[in-house]
Amino acid sequence: MSAGQKSVVAHTELTRRNFSNFAVVILLSSSVGVGFGAIDLIMVAPFGVTYVAAVGLADLIVMGLTAYCTGLVHVFSSRLGIAEGQRSMADRLSTLFGAFAVCALVLQALAVGLALSAEQFLELAGQDPELIPPAVDYIQVRLFGMFAALVWASASEALRVCNMKNLSLKIMICGFVANAALNYVFLHTDAGGAFSSPAQAIAAATVLVYSVMAVYGAFLFASRIRQREHHVARADRQTVLTEFRSMVWTSQGVGVRHLNDYMAAIIPFMFIGTLGPQVVAASAVGVKVYTMFCRVPQACVTGTSVFYSYQIGREAGPHELRSDGKRLLAYTAVPTAIGTVVVLALSPWLVRIFGGSGEVDVHQGVVMLFAFMVTMPLYVLEATYTAILTVHQRGALLSTVTTIATYGIMIPLAWVSVFLLESAFWAIALGSIFSSLVIVLVLGRALYRDHWAPLMPPSIAISQAGAKAPVSDVDNSGGQSPGRDGRDAEGESSWR
Repeated sequence: MSAGQKSVVAHTELTRRNFSNFAVVILLSSSVGVGFGAIDLIMVAPFGVTYVAAVGLADLIVMGLTAYCTGLVHVFSSRLGIAEGQRSMADRLSTLFGAFAVCALVLQALAVGLALSAEQFLELAGQDPELIPPAVDYIQVRLFGMFAALVWASASEALRVCNMKNLSLKIMICGFVANAALNYVFLHTDAGGAFSSPAQAIAAATVLVYSVMAVYGAFLFASRIRQREHHVARADRQTVLTEFRSMVWTSQGVGVRHLNDYMAAIIPFMFIGTLGPQVVAASAVGVKVYTMFCRVPQACVTGTSVFYSYQIGREAGPHELRSDGKRLLAYTAVPTAIGTVVVLALSPWLVRIFGGSGEVDVHQGVVMLFAFMVTMPLYVLEATYTAILTVHQRGALLSTVTTIATYGIMIPLAWVSVFLLESAFWAIALGSIFSSLVIVLVLGRALYRDHWAPLMPPSIAISQAGAKAPVSDVDNSGGQSPGRDGRDAEGESSWR
């Protein structure tokens, strides 16, 4: 076995050290990713509260579409992980990249259509007329650059999957610095004359940075893979089209699942907004602390998706997959549990720190933080089961269950809690507990029955090009039956 082959095998082994190293890099990367949005708000703040509000509103809308588009990135990452575990990267890479590129163009066309209708949408939503022009400027530029964002996200995932995760982190850090520098140039120098508003300027800076990161990340990945594999097979048109049909169907199902998560977070918070500024402020502080802490379990779940994909590529049997799945769950649960205890113990101080001005009711802030944190055990189970079932191609199940839980349980219970019980605490806790419980029970049953059962056959082919993964005989994702080319993929995103 050559040194290159030994390297491939080593980083795909499921060990505590490999997993922790991977998760730490993902945690750092996701933390830097949060800074992209934060630096935009900081840089535009001197132009007045109107621009701060407009950029905040616009970024919220962009995040919704981004949540949907992230499904494609996770499909690509999961299939790449299977190829890496199977050691068939040289044969599969061109096909996967070709199919991804076509899917990304489809999503870019969707983003352009939404960008052109942004003004009408904001008017119908009854937004302040003063906010609409700068918000539209920001939305349109960011959505016109969706392809660049998708390419960078996929290149970053590819670097991580193929044991080049540190390079991904370094590129992201450089991108963050470049984004801050370009914001300054576009806002405070003569270059700003090229833009119709400060909102458009900072959006253009972000898109330009993503474009450079995408090109450099993809180039770096391709050059390193050529050095490792020596020869990468070229994909024929028919193989790429076959992969595309599977990938585009799968990614929309996974995207719906992410969009449901986004709506489950936004709509209850809008309900809470009717309870008064003090409640909203306390809830906002709770959300801020919770969101930052969630980077820990999300990083672990990303590792779960990648390492489980490696195991699928190795054609592991049901017993081994069940054992590995439980280990991965433990690797996520332990640091999350420790972190949860620490956050709750420090909650009064955290609320004071993130409350900023000191006008936030500390007790109410602690109560709202507890409302978010109390669902953490169910969150870990739900996220882990979702990542694993994604690799098992259960996108139809994931999108269906989360749609029912979000709109049939989570949002109605939040409405009842706010408008009948007048409780922000129960708006978060009650809806999250019951919706997550339903999701965990359904996904857990599907996992143990359809993929970890002792009598399940080994992994079977899901692509004519050679990638292998188990396909359920009861979930006809994309209308495909076992043995045909129907696949799904899912995982936690650094955009989330």
